[in-house]
Amino acid sequence: MIDRDYIEEDIYDLEINEISNVTLENVTFHRCTFNEINFGDVNLSKIGFSACTFNNCDLSNKEFDEGYFSKTNFNNCKVTGISFIDGYIENVNFRDCLVSYSSFSDVKMKNTLFMGCDLSESSFFSCKISKVLFEKCKFNKCEFRDTSLKGVDLSDNNIDGILFDLYSIKGVIIESFQAYSLMYMLGVNLK
Repeated sequence: MIDRDYIEEDIYDLEINEISNVTLENVTFHRCTFNEINFGDVNLSKIGFSACTFNNCDLSNKEFDEGYFSKTNFNNCKVTGISFIDGYIENVNFRDCLVSYSSFSDVKMKNTLFMGCDLSESSFFSCKISKVLFEKCKFNKCEFRDTSLKGVDLSDNNIDGILFDLYSIKGVIIESFQAYSLMYMLGVNLK
């Protein structure tokens, strides 16, 4: 358990099962595991995570702006409404997570996996992505703007209602049956 009110130093090799009423500022967690934590009353500012694991945690509505995530796993977590603005995400796995209503803006994202996640009504604005995989995800009203998805395979995802600008959609990989959804979104009519 983290039991101080304010922490501004790096933390190493902890298994954390309880955390509350704390402010974490300019802190990086290294090789830490978070189990079933509700971050509701935890204040975060410019925080980083390196080689960490989150299991069944609720990080809803938290701001990870200017944050850093490397070699980190989110397993069955609720990250609804989170804000990743001007952050860096590398070698991160989101598995079976609820990521709806989240904002990824001006994020640099490399070698990242979203598997079995609900990304409904999330937004990716001006992101620089490289080797990002989406597998069996739901994208209802998820929006991509000024974020190149060239070479990104969305073929085994539910993309009904996904929103793109023309820059973002160029080069995306889909199944033929998904083309109708994209044509409808672009305002194209079939005769």
